[in-house]
Amino acid sequence: MIENIFSQILDQKREAVTKLRGDPSSRNLRERALEIRKNAEPHRLLRALVGTAPHADLALKIIAEFKRKSPSAGIIRDDLTVSDVVRCYERAGACAISILTDEQYFGGSITHLSAARSSTKLPLLRKDFIIDPIQIFEAALAGADAVLLIVAALDQASLTELRAVAEDELGLDALVETHTSGELHRALTAGAKIIGVNNRDLRTFQVSLNTSERLIAEAPRDRIVISESGLQNADALIRLHKLGFRGFLIGEALMHAPDPEIALQNLMAATAEDKRAVNDEIVGRLCQTPRRFTETPYRHRCVQIKICGITNIKDAKACAELGADMIGFNFYPQSPRYIEPHSARQIIEALPTGVCAVGVFVDADAQKIRNTAHTAGLRCVQLHGPTSPARCREVSREFRVIRAFSTDFQFRPQEVSLFGNCDVLLDAHHPDLRGGTGRTCDWQAARIARSFARYLILSGGLTARNVAEAIATVSPHAVDVCSGVESAPGTKNHHALEHFIRAVRTADSR
Repeated sequence: MIENIFSQILDQKREAVTKLRGDPSSRNLRERALEIRKNAEPHRLLRALVGTAPHADLALKIIAEFKRKSPSAGIIRDDLTVSDVVRCYERAGACAISILTDEQYFGGSITHLSAARSSTKLPLLRKDFIIDPIQIFEAALAGADAVLLIVAALDQASLTELRAVAEDELGLDALVETHTSGELHRALTAGAKIIGVNNRDLRTFQVSLNTSERLIAEAPRDRIVISESGLQNADALIRLHKLGFRGFLIGEALMHAPDPEIALQNLMAATAEDKRAVNDEIVGRLCQTPRRFTETPYRHRCVQIKICGITNIKDAKACAELGADMIGFNFYPQSPRYIEPHSARQIIEALPTGVCAVGVFVDADAQKIRNTAHTAGLRCVQLHGPTSPARCREVSREFRVIRAFSTDFQFRPQEVSLFGNCDVLLDAHHPDLRGGTGRTCDWQAARIARSFARYLILSGGLTARNVAEAIATVSPHAVDVCSGVESAPGTKNHHALEHFIRAVRTADSR
């Protein structure tokens, strides 16, 4: 049965690792790997994905894959050697190459990785079901620059250990592959810098690009996110690129093509116009007034925008059309902006997939948060009140968590480092209100806290008049506005919304 293949692969991989560990030729693999990596250029895949040219972070990057067969597709290609295909990919403009090394189910071999290394200077990714450090040492010796770590195949301790072995010990990169919201948060907790979103369900092998469209809304913008599997044409790549994906791992579509080199060249050419359009829009932001969009067009900027206190569909759609990244719904019953979970769900279901819906909770226990979030259809929750790191860890197993702090006289910026599995929101202190206070927070404390936070959202009293100064002072990853764009609590002034978003875009372009 196809549903059992993933567990069968893992069982077989455990046997293979046991055999590898018992092989006399595998002795001192770690020491040999460290020696060969001593003078190697570190983190080559990360560098290839980020780039160094102006706006290079906007460029669409393709990791092209060599794959002979798969459990779902059977034999894909057996008439070309690894060296043939790798050279084709390099000539066609791939930024890196993935080599499948699983033998039993994918027809690969660690020797394929060595052959690829002798045929190209591009960064190489070992794609396999890695469950033990010895496989990473083996990859380094064969010439890999990166390894694949599949969250679904590993417990949290193993995932964290293997990422550290690859990146911290050997200077390789780890492409940490996810399929669900919970796996994404586990990847972040493990310290993943490059995150893969696999559109293929590893248990059923069914493919859906909805997986990528859903998870990109939850991924912090300071991580490199790669979409994998089921990418057949340029239209899909362009759509996902606009949502924020930095790169794409493509195998079967290229391997099935009569000429993989021409297939990749055509794909790169078809997406080139989209890259030019993105760059033109960034330049245009400096001299154009905002337009109303039917899609959210600014998915590649540095500073994101969160609009909080949404209570109706009209305001929610206006936020999305103007380019908001996140929209907040307040589930604190004492708030004048409180909304029922079922009402929030109706609004959320009408939003574009690229807009992240955030549920705001105050002093709520984990079960209450979970029940409300499921009812409303949330993937992200924002927690106010004395929420402990343990509670945040519990909630983060299922949702993206934003931990809110008030910059009152008791606030210590270094406290945010205790919440490494969370994004952080800094707000002004008010004895009775949670959000929408109209007061600015301590920007200097926020600037210090930014160095301790993986992702910092600046909130509190922001308006179109002061947001540029706030961005210049704090350099936040995102800004949050509520009362600063309202005509009344829970009712947004669309003219004020437009002015606020324009002010952020202008400040972000400087």
